[in-house]
Amino acid sequence: MTTTTSPPSLMQKSLFSLTWPIFIDTLMVFLINAADAWFLSQESDEAAAAVGAVLPIAGMCFSFFIALNAAGTAVAAQHLGKQHSDKQHSGKPHSAGHTRSGGVVHTFGALLILCAFAGICISALLLFFSAQFTALMGLTGSAATTASTYLHTLGFGTLILALRFGGSAMLQAYGKTQWNMACTGLMTVVNIFFNYAFIYGAFGLPVLGVFGIALATCIAWSINLIATFATLYFLRIQFTLPKSWRTLKVDMRPILTIAVPSALEPLAWHISQLIIMSMIVGMGHVALATRVYAFNIIFIVIIFTSALSAGIQLKVAYLFGAQQFTSMHNTLKKGVWQGLLVVLVMTGSVYLFAAQLLGLFSQNAAVIALGSSILAVAVFTEVGRLLNMVVGFAVKVTGNAKFIATFGITAMWFIALPLTWLLGVHWGYGLLGIWLAMGVDECFRGSVATWYWYRKQYARVTHL
Repeated sequence: MTTTTSPPSLMQKSLFSLTWPIFIDTLMVFLINAADAWFLSQESDEAAAAVGAVLPIAGMCFSFFIALNAAGTAVAAQHLGKQHSDKQHSGKPHSAGHTRSGGVVHTFGALLILCAFAGICISALLLFFSAQFTALMGLTGSAATTASTYLHTLGFGTLILALRFGGSAMLQAYGKTQWNMACTGLMTVVNIFFNYAFIYGAFGLPVLGVFGIALATCIAWSINLIATFATLYFLRIQFTLPKSWRTLKVDMRPILTIAVPSALEPLAWHISQLIIMSMIVGMGHVALATRVYAFNIIFIVIIFTSALSAGIQLKVAYLFGAQQFTSMHNTLKKGVWQGLLVVLVMTGSVYLFAAQLLGLFSQNAAVIALGSSILAVAVFTEVGRLLNMVVGFAVKVTGNAKFIATFGITAMWFIALPLTWLLGVHWGYGLLGIWLAMGVDECFRGSVATWYWYRKQYARVTHL
């Protein structure tokens, strides 16, 4: 089985053409979450608060799908780069499935099986342990019932979401990021439509409350999955399921080599954020409100950084597979400098208009003053985050995921968390101290990732 999509198309795409659809795609996912929060607030403030309390649990669960998506995309892009290189050297076209470890179509097949397995496991957790998860977050009474209903209902659609991430990786590997954006756009419209229908009983549908919000999400995931695989069929991007356990092991090994460390790092991050959030809660409602408002304002910069890292990951993985190490290094270096310029402009603009932006959320002078200081520190924090994410992802997809994950988790727990407590709690700098500690952590990890990249790049070039 072969694909008819031309592998060199990824080589010909600019970083901008890969990145902007990923940016819009991620932004629409954020808008879905914002829409869910708004519709939940129409049900009641208690419902919105209860679901908001357990969203980190859902985020930790779904981080495994994101890791598989990134790993599958990287491995497939490496195969496409290798095929392009082989074709140039031999002068003969190669089928998409002809590589030493089974090729891109076999990688896609193994990825879908891994996504299905992860989806079934996470689904079982949400279906059978939703009550325990809500208790873990300290919810009781009607709030616990509401949150448990939400998580339990999401459990019915988790397998669908996992397979959607697998299909999305197949499109991304070929540089078809605009198609992922279109599918997510359709999902956003469907989600908002059913949210409205199930909250207000519109279009003859019943009023279902919180259960309806979760059901709308599952329906939207289903539509996204159908649209994604219809697009794959239309573009003739195919996959081959492994015919034996032995073949599956060979094909899934390179995916898991990247995915497992990549999943553990965000999992550790989510847990550390829960601990940091508990520190912020102890600082009072002004600090807590300021954190929410400042994070929402700066989140647009984080989305850009995430999109840029995904676009660079595609190019770097492709060039790594083609063994074009100098071009790979130059692509990363150019992307980092361009990204730094954009991040500085974005965060600088946010700081200049900090009072006005924070005023959209609150008229409390204390919140605006503290938030303005936080957004000033964010200039420093987001520069570090860009280095950490972009260069860190590049290191992962070139065969060094274990180092980045091990170092990242170690830094979070033995540098970031102690420093957060020291600056924020012990020395009394409060939320500002916590944001400074986060900035130091991001910059330190980004600097180490950059040093490691240059060290490995020198070894690659000198051994050519």
